[in-house]
Amino acid sequence: MTVKTLLGAATLALLAGEAHAISGGGFSLSIRGQDEDRRGYVRMTHGTPYAICFRNDLGRAADAEVSIDGLPMGTWRLTARRSACIERPVSDTGQFTFYRADSAQGYAVGSGQVARSDKGRVSVRFVPEVERYVQPPAPVPYAYQEKGYAAPSAEGAFSDTRQQKTSRPESRLGAGVTGLSGESGQRFGTAGSIERDWANAVTLELRLVHDPKLEPPLDPRPLPGRYDRLAPPPV
Repeated sequence: MTVKTLLGAATLALLAGEAHAISGGGFSLSIRGQDEDRRGYVRMTHGTPYAICFRNDLGRAADAEVSIDGLPMGTWRLTARRSACIERPVSDTGQFTFYRADSAQGYAVGSGQVARSDKGRVSVRFVPEVERYVQPPAPVPYAYQEKGYAAPSAEGAFSDTRQQKTSRPESRLGAGVTGLSGESGQRFGTAGSIERDWANAVTLELRLVHDPKLEPPLDPRPLPGRYDRLAPPPV
């Protein structure tokens, strides 16, 4: 497996002005410039190019394995406490672009070949480097509960419960898929190997969905007054 690093101007594509992100295990995931609704849905407009942003808050390097619509896009190296955004896959220079699944463009980029569970699904598995030295945890008090004793959660554990919710989005939201458009100027280099800490791997996911409320009106409309009908003369 080849792991890529960001080169040149791409290294400056950090999470400045970052939209709300999901996080866990020392990592976070967001779509640049797009808000996540705290349930994992990111509302998009048809034909919008986008970039996937992630952050490593750990004190050691980590690899980010990215997949979109169920397809692997590549693996990128994040150094300690760094953020980055990627806007294209490893194997193509086209830019990630969101399309409504039932549109002509959506079918043209393969919407019909994408399983319903994978439509709009952005998944990143973060695998950190093995930590060379682990500081012994400080003693923590046990909290009394009705059915016994329980220790607080370990620091850095993935406690974000939003991924466990099963509520469906509003009915007006529609499925979407990703294709490629235009040309991205991002350049990637090749990273060296690290010893991976599989026991602390974390997977974070978002789902891109189409929100028709965000789209500008496209249907033709008559000029004001064209169908006005004045009252007949008084009698």
